Amino acid sequence: MVVILMTIIQRRELDRVLGVRWLLLYGRRKTGKTFYVRERSQYSKYFVVTRGRSLVDIESGEELTISEFTRLLPYMIQSGRVVIDEFHRLDEPFFSLLQGLSGKGELTLITSTRHYFRRFIGENSPLLGLFHLQEVRLVDPRDAMAYVAGLGIKGKSLMELACLVQEPWLAQTVETMKERTFEVLGNLLRDYVPSLTGEIFTEEDKELSQRYFAILEAVADGKRTSGEIASELFSRGLIEKNHPGAVSQYLETLVNMGLLERILLYGKRRKGYHYRHVSPVADFAFYLNSKYGFFETGLPEKNVSQHLGEKMPRYMETFFERFLARVYGLQPVKIALPELEVDIALRKHKRLALVGEVKWKTRLTKKELRSIEDKLSSLGAERQFLIVPDRSAIPEEPEEVEVLDWKNFVELSKM
Repeated sequence: MVVILMTIIQRRELDRVLGVRWLLLYGRRKTGKTFYVRERSQYSKYFVVTRGRSLVDIESGEELTISEFTRLLPYMIQSGRVVIDEFHRLDEPFFSLLQGLSGKGELTLITSTRHYFRRFIGENSPLLGLFHLQEVRLVDPRDAMAYVAGLGIKGKSLMELACLVQEPWLAQTVETMKERTFEVLGNLLRDYVPSLTGEIFTEEDKELSQRYFAILEAVADGKRTSGEIASELFSRGLIEKNHPGAVSQYLETLVNMGLLERILLYGKRRKGYHYRHVSPVADFAFYLNSKYGFFETGLPEKNVSQHLGEKMPRYMETFFERFLARVYGLQPVKIALPELEVDIALRKHKRLALVGEVKWKTRLTKKELRSIEDKLSSLGAERQFLIVPDRSAIPEEPEEVEVLDWKNFVELSKM
């Protein structure tokens, strides 16, 4: 028998907390919470709460009722760590029991809903203050980079695959297919993304209505502000008024679910936000659907690869923005000046600390390089970066701008 061992993406934010005595992990579905705890955590019992509100021991297959489980839990946590996955499906008297057991033994709770999570740790909740809270998001770009580099991949492909593998469910495909992942991505996305989106809505007790679906498509198609998104939905006849307020609650819900994120617009007197998909993979799938009805009809793999190549420079901008924000502890913002668009802007204490341009091409001219230097220097940030796939793309070393390529990011991924 041939045993295939799958490499695990090392998750630094989880490695830091898995030993905490009382730990609560939360985040949208398929971010790797369950897999990582099962593979990396030391535990004596691991239970999954079913939708029918029984608890199944994943090792023995034994099924317990809530009353049986609450009776046994005080004894179990004294013998080793107990993990309860999808714990939000439980209710009283379980939560009051936890309050009574506070500080005893070792316990890990996992939930795939952000909506219920906020209720559980809100004011008057019996769980408030009992657990160390850790959100599990997409894979940290540094960990994604280190993972793909560990597969022996280099150069531009290394960074593009690291961008994709921020979605940890793609790790096995990337490990097996490597650069050929780009050729098979379409078949994966067509079935997986709509299914995953539906699961997220179901877990949050929300209906994936036409309005939500249209917003996800509009954002993927480049509509970034609430006004632009409202105009798109109004043109489709999905809202009655062409006004940002008509979509504000929907956008808030999608942000709270972890499907969209909002980036503060920098340089405006009135506070505003730039919306985008958290996942570049989901963004690409919804983009294809908005243009070609991808979820219903599909597309030839060659066409999918071509469209991904066209969209990849934008996804790499976001990838490097997140990467550098994590390395230097800065907040991403979007420059709100129409005459001055910059790919990466990070601030600290309300001042620009780092700006950068991403040129996802094999060769830059001296004129392009001078233009980049002039633009970045005009913003007055402390540090300025030019990011290219490989250093050979630049005709000469710029004087004021630091150049980063794939080798630099491999080194930075160790920070």
